[in-house]
Amino acid sequence: MQTLETLKRKIASTQELQTVAKTMKALAAANIRQYEQAANALQHYRQTLAMAIQILRINYPDTLTHLRPRAHPRLGIVIFGSDQGMCGRFNEQLSEMVIQHLEQHSSQGGQPLLLGMGARICDSIIDQGYAIERYLSVPASVDGITSKAQTIVVQLEQWRNQCQVDQIWVFHNQPIRGHTSTPHRQQLFPLESDRDRSSSWSTRCRPMVFLSRERLFSAIFRQHFFVALYQACAESLASENASRLTSMQLAQTNIAEHLMELQAAFQQQRQTKITEELLDIVSGFEALNQSH
Repeated sequence: MQTLETLKRKIASTQELQTVAKTMKALAAANIRQYEQAANALQHYRQTLAMAIQILRINYPDTLTHLRPRAHPRLGIVIFGSDQGMCGRFNEQLSEMVIQHLEQHSSQGGQPLLLGMGARICDSIIDQGYAIERYLSVPASVDGITSKAQTIVVQLEQWRNQCQVDQIWVFHNQPIRGHTSTPHRQQLFPLESDRDRSSSWSTRCRPMVFLSRERLFSAIFRQHFFVALYQACAESLASENASRLTSMQLAQTNIAEHLMELQAAFQQQRQTKITEELLDIVSGFEALNQSH
């Protein structure tokens, strides 16, 4: 049977753990909001970028034709995970989708090139026998997303120009209602076929272009990469915090139940101790009376 001192220590440590879970829950809730706002802020710019791609198609209709991947394309894959734990199956469910995608394309093209953001997702992919070409740490705040996205854009350009990568996919968790997330994948390059069909201009006035085809193409696609990667990173961070919030809510419930059990055991043990002391006093008093 546990002593009163042992139970006191366990109750104190459990209360500290409860405070930690409550603090992490509050931080996760606050972070979700700022990352969701960062992702939503790109909506108008994405619309402008879509118009720029239409302008490129209208003025240089053959520019995107040669960007179709080969029959057996070489893949470049960007994966957004987490560096920290306590977020449920956030990394596991995304890793399963990535591995499934890699297995489906295992017989196509050369060795896929993988860029992973987050130590835990990278470890999960490596455990399945795939190499991570480049690893990046997860930004600690919204302010850090821009530099990370720019770094990835430069890396993707190197892959396209130096490694003959002609198909690029992005994998990340996407937040959904109820503080949960779901794995999501997006073909970043070349543009998906459904976008290719939406190339009609909304007015009779055709846009004028004063840049060369090469400069316009480079500028548009750098922005296309950046916006898509920025949004994917922001949504991944929002999803991570949503998963952590759910985990902390569950942990808080379990901790509260365990604390109640410890406190009940403490009260029972304390009552037993008091009863034993009272019996000792009564026994001593009776023995004293009998001696007289």
